[in-house]
Amino acid sequence: MAIPLLLGLTYGIYVAFMARGGNPLTWSNVWFGVLWGAVLAAVAFLVGRTTKTLAPGIRATSFAVPFGAAMGFLHSLGGSSILTSVVMGLALAAGMFVAAYYAFYSHSA
Repeated sequence: MAIPLLLGLTYGIYVAFMARGGNPLTWSNVWFGVLWGAVLAAVAFLVGRTTKTLAPGIRATSFAVPFGAAMGFLHSLGGSSILTSVVMGLALAAGMFVAAYYAFYSHSA
């Protein structure tokens, strides 16, 4: 329970500061960060609780997809085009998939 909350808190703070775009922090930025931090915490909680019995490939995919989407979204908040944000999210999701698959496959025996 602590890891999804810490992840959501960290992500929410980062989203709030990325959304401000160099301007002073406003309440709308804070609520935007709180919203996306809560969404990520809920997704992380669900992934952590529901994937224990899945095959390593499916389990690695369930970790890689939210990670890639979250990182692509952060990249888009920096002012990048949608294409570069999608490519960045896919590349990071692929890296997460390889790392997670290795960890799950090597520890499943």
